[in-house]
Amino acid sequence: MLTISRRFNGPPHSGNGGYVSGMLAQLVLAELGDTPGAEVEVTLRKPPPLEKPLTVRQPEESESLRLLDGGTVIAEAELVEAAGELIEPVSYDEAVTAAKGYAGLSGHPFLTCFVCGPDHPSGLHVYPGPVPGRKGVVAAPWTPAEDTVGPEFVWAALDCPGGWSAGDLAERPMVLGRMSVEMLSDQPVLVGERYVVLGRHLRTEGRKTFTVSALYGPSGEPVASAEAVWIAVDPATVRPVVTD
Repeated sequence: MLTISRRFNGPPHSGNGGYVSGMLAQLVLAELGDTPGAEVEVTLRKPPPLEKPLTVRQPEESESLRLLDGGTVIAEAELVEAAGELIEPVSYDEAVTAAKGYAGLSGHPFLTCFVCGPDHPSGLHVYPGPVPGRKGVVAAPWTPAEDTVGPEFVWAALDCPGGWSAGDLAERPMVLGRMSVEMLSDQPVLVGERYVVLGRHLRTEGRKTFTVSALYGPSGEPVASAEAVWIAVDPATVRPVVTD
């Protein structure tokens, strides 16, 4: 069973996509093992409900896991071949400067998002702003707290910068549809250290937006990279399916 605490919301009534994907990814690695050259890919089918026990099940003759709310599939996760794409880094000071231009401070579809919401009282406070001279690239500083250092928080930190890299998330709200993460370091994320998160917009096709993101450590070392697909939505309709 897996229960998403209310603290880890994205939209007000559902779980943050990156955090939920990261939690499910850890279960995949525990169940199926970590394979060299592979990464976990999670596809979100429905908005993950908060404060509700969800079932994790491995379909027969399958190397994947499903997150279920009753009979409703919330998410599916599997191992896939690692893509290996990495965004060129910026310095911590450059990330701090970029964050001053974060569009979500003046227009945000989900103000209490655990990762990037300015109104969340105990979120990650990752505020990605545009990097000068690099079209479609955003960056933000991140200093992990004692309770935000697990792998699921790496997934969470990598989530929202991708969405904001599209440049129109405030006017064209999106939610995470699919995400894959490759961990590039065996070292855990450290409390109080200075990290840099970047996102880069690849392309937009209809309602879908494709992005990559990356996390760099205190010494400039790559920690993790991610690919994501975002889906444009009406914020008012992003609610979990009601099940018994």
